[in-house]
Amino acid sequence: MKQTTTLIILCLFAAFTMHAQVGIGTSSPQEALHISGASSSIRIDGLNSSNNNKNNGGTAMYNVMVDANGALGLGDTSGELSSDSNIATPVVVQTTAMSGLNSGELYKKNFTLTQRALVVITYYVALDFSSHDGLNKIDDGRAKVAHNYFYLGDGTTADTTKSYGMTSVVYSNVNCDAATGYVYNSRSMTIALDPGTYSVHLQGAVFGGNLDADAAFRVSFGNGDRLDIQAIYL
Repeated sequence: MKQTTTLIILCLFAAFTMHAQVGIGTSSPQEALHISGASSSIRIDGLNSSNNNKNNGGTAMYNVMVDANGALGLGDTSGELSSDSNIATPVVVQTTAMSGLNSGELYKKNFTLTQRALVVITYYVALDFSSHDGLNKIDDGRAKVAHNYFYLGDGTTADTTKSYGMTSVVYSNVNCDAATGYVYNSRSMTIALDPGTYSVHLQGAVFGGNLDADAAFRVSFGNGDRLDIQAIYL
C-alpha cells in the first residue's frame, strides 16, 4: 500500500511538473514563462558584445531573431550592401531605324541577403542625346524619350516579367546653341526579399515615336552613375 501511494504521488508530481507554469515576479503565471513587472527584462549572456560578434556594443539596440526551431539569436546589422558606379564606359542604346522603341542592359550588380529584409535600391544615371549615328546634336525639335528601369535576377539571369523603378525623361532641342550636356534619370525603390543572392539589371530604353528615319536617335547612358543598395533586416 505504501509503495502504491508513493507511486501515485510521483505520478501526480510528474504530471504537475510537465504542465507547470513558471512565474518570475508573479504568483499566478499566465504562460509557460511569465516575467512580471513594468521594468522586467531578460539577459542572455550569449547575445552580449563580449560573446557575440553581431553585437557591436555601445548604446545601439540589436534585433533578436527566432529560427524555425525556435532558437533565439541576433540578426544581422542593417546597412549598406553596395554603393558604387557600375558603368565604366557609356552604353549606347539606339532607337530602331524608324525611331521605334529599343532597349538594352546597362549593367548587372549582385548582392546577397543573409535573412529577410526590406531592400532599398537607388540609382541615378547620366544621359546624352544625339543623332542616330552619334555625329550630331539633336536639333529637329521632336520629342525624344529615354527610360530607365531595372529587373531583379538570381545573380545570373534577370526576371523580365516584372520591372521596377521606371523613370523617364523627354528631350527636345531646336537650337544647338542652347544649353547642352547631360540629363539624369534617378529612382529609389523598396522591395521585401527573402534570404538569397540577387542581381540588379539596370535597363535603358529609347523611343522616338516610331515615325520615320529622321526621328531616330541614340542615347549614351553613363559618364556619371551610381547604384546604392541598402538592407533593412527584418
